[in-house]
Amino acid sequence: MPLIRVKAGAEVGRTTDITNEVITIGRDPNAMVKVMDHGVSRQHAEIFKIGEMCFIRDLKSTNGTFVNDQKITEELLRAGDQVRIGNTVLTFEDGGVAPAEEKQVDFDQGRELQAHSTIELKLDRAADKAVPPAEKVGKEVEDRNLSALYDVARIIGTERDAQGLLSKILELAVQSTNADTGYLLLLEKGTGKLVPKASWSKEKTEPKISRTIVKRVMQYARAILTSDAMLDSRFAGSESIVMKNIKSVICAPLVSRDKITGILYLHSSKVAQEFSSEDLELATAIALQAGMAITSFQASEVLRRTLVSFVKTLVTATEIRDPRMQGHSERVANFAMAIGTQMKLSKSDLHRLHLAALLHDIGKMGQALHAPEGADKDKWKEEHVHLGEKLVSSIEGFEDVLPGVKHHHEYMDGSGFPGKLRGDAIPMIARILCVANDFDNATTRGGLQGTGIPVKDVLIDMGRTEVAKYDDTVIQALLVCHRNGTLFNPASPFEL
Repeated sequence: MPLIRVKAGAEVGRTTDITNEVITIGRDPNAMVKVMDHGVSRQHAEIFKIGEMCFIRDLKSTNGTFVNDQKITEELLRAGDQVRIGNTVLTFEDGGVAPAEEKQVDFDQGRELQAHSTIELKLDRAADKAVPPAEKVGKEVEDRNLSALYDVARIIGTERDAQGLLSKILELAVQSTNADTGYLLLLEKGTGKLVPKASWSKEKTEPKISRTIVKRVMQYARAILTSDAMLDSRFAGSESIVMKNIKSVICAPLVSRDKITGILYLHSSKVAQEFSSEDLELATAIALQAGMAITSFQASEVLRRTLVSFVKTLVTATEIRDPRMQGHSERVANFAMAIGTQMKLSKSDLHRLHLAALLHDIGKMGQALHAPEGADKDKWKEEHVHLGEKLVSSIEGFEDVLPGVKHHHEYMDGSGFPGKLRGDAIPMIARILCVANDFDNATTRGGLQGTGIPVKDVLIDMGRTEVAKYDDTVIQALLVCHRNGTLFNPASPFEL
């Protein structure tokens, strides 16, 4: 049922259902919605229904009726419309849950801030700009909890690695509550067991986690603070409490979508540094944010695995046409990952490199299987690159993958194709793919018989300093990977 709600005025929050009866608004004692502001007429406006449509009509009031700041005579109402009568603001809602409203910013039009009624909250961050003493207004205060939650939000917004996220949030929780040790444990899918994912300690000490406390948090989905677990009647009889000499503990659940996904566990062994209720509130808020962030990371990981699986299927379908090429793209991806990892590329760069390696020959799906004779042979060699560029450039979000597909046949001396790029003009992702691609081609299809050249000989040839085709850094990484055994056994892109 549609309704009208008082958003600002003397009766904020009051609602009136809109039925087939006309709703009168004004200063009249008999009005259904009373607005006692100065300048409001006794019979100021009315709201009425025609079928499923709701209208508001101004009753020739002295100071007018406004809908969304526009003066009206009669207007059809839509969900979210704001009606202003005098200093009272009403919102029209279409029944059920009130729709999310856009917050209106009312600028002060240059009015000066009054020091006696103003508080400036200091976040105490290095990036914050210091306010010159002459420009300070009111009282400046610092808030530990707000500063900590600000840091959590910043970590969540900038960290791209799930493990890094957990470690940073835990360290922040430990430092903010002055704990000695802290642990983040997540529920493992399938087994339902709590698995430690991050730990932080101010000094070397054995883990002091009470199963009794953790079990209670998991059972009742409530955060727990105990100032001295040895004296707490809920836990005093627990063997883990006694054996590990557990003192002050905060244990808060990580919750997302109404389900517990893990535990934040903080411990202080110093009697003089017992946790407070304020520490409990802060740890609980941090745990809630961490739970939502981890769930978001996990959902992204599922989507990434699905994407890679789809790309592999597409590549396999492309390679079926030519038995000699089967497995080529995945081998190139593995070699590229080994090289990129050795070169200490960032995780995001490694993920892009992996996708680019899988897709580097995708243009061959639209190309004739065999090269034509004569002058068209060179054109045919380049054709798959142009087709691959066209296909990948049409995929939204693959802008950073495209350079690898487009330039994986470019050489440092400018002898490659299709752009004849030279040196640093070649993107790093393409330089790595060029080496990985040529290495696989040589070891699987090289030589006079086309059956492949021994790996040792290929490495010697590619590693010659006088060969200017390849980037020296990439070649050195290739040789190190072969030496340490990671070339043919690289880390999975999902284990980074």
